[in-house]
Amino acid sequence: MLNFKGGVGKTTLSVNFAAGIANTPKPDGSEYKVLLIDTDPQANASVFMLGEYWRKHIFPSPERSLYGILDRTKRGFIKPIDEEDIIGQFSETDPRSPVFAKEKQILQDGSSAYLDSDNYWPNLHLLSSHYGLGQAEKEIRFDEEGKIRISAFGGPIYYFELLDRVSSFIRSYYDFIIIDCAPNLYTLSECALFFCDEVIIPVIPDWLSTNGINWLVLQLKNYSHKYLNRKKIVRAIVPTLWNTKELVFSRHIRILNKSLAVWKRNDMYRELLAECEIWPGLQRLASVNKAIESLRPVADYQASEQSRAQMDIMVKRLIQTGNKK
Repeated sequence: MLNFKGGVGKTTLSVNFAAGIANTPKPDGSEYKVLLIDTDPQANASVFMLGEYWRKHIFPSPERSLYGILDRTKRGFIKPIDEEDIIGQFSETDPRSPVFAKEKQILQDGSSAYLDSDNYWPNLHLLSSHYGLGQAEKEIRFDEEGKIRISAFGGPIYYFELLDRVSSFIRSYYDFIIIDCAPNLYTLSECALFFCDEVIIPVIPDWLSTNGINWLVLQLKNYSHKYLNRKKIVRAIVPTLWNTKELVFSRHIRILNKSLAVWKRNDMYRELLAECEIWPGLQRLASVNKAIESLRPVADYQASEQSRAQMDIMVKRLIQTGNKK
């Protein structure tokens, strides 16, 4: 989930895509195993999914987070990401997963309380972020060729390979991995891009947000060559935080559709955008705001709720894409 502009709903979509897939049964009735990786130092996705658990357990002890993984890797301790790094339940004998285990409620006196939720998410896991991740990212030093030297890897590697090099367990264990990126193309976002197969671009359909999409697509094209020619595709551009009452949003969605058609005819972008679509998106609805305030995914709502219906359409497309691979 990537856009260089902040405030376009990346985290909201990332968390709700992950929860939506985890909430959808496979054709055989079993559950998809889903991991969300939070690479944004703001840690909003992590706090959204964990609530007070993040503040009590991850913030004071960041070893069990992406920060801890990055720190030990820089120090030469090469260990694949495994159950010890991930927040979630791996067996029925494990303690109950803290992922969406609580629901934030506002009391009559204006104070808030975190109550146990009736809904349970054992198949949805989190690789948490931490506020220290930004500083750790700055401390990654690489040479003019983009390589860093970590003895335990047996030689220099490209800096954008850091996540990929320790990902063998999560690649084999999970059906879907969703990565919430920061609004930039710094080291961690590049690590996410090298690791991933597909990119989804959330965008508010207004002039400021849509204006940068062309440049973003160009950067993705340039980086596909940089990343050892590992093929990437843009799966979808997703309008967010819009409503049908303001005509400017509808106009910019039409502009996006026309622009995408033009880009697909451009030899430079054809392969990158061949399968890209403009999805219906997630509108600016009171139910979405309420879910965020309560630290809940919209998958908690009834299927008839508009925000749940919009997410279900997009989740179905994601699952159909994944099942083809």
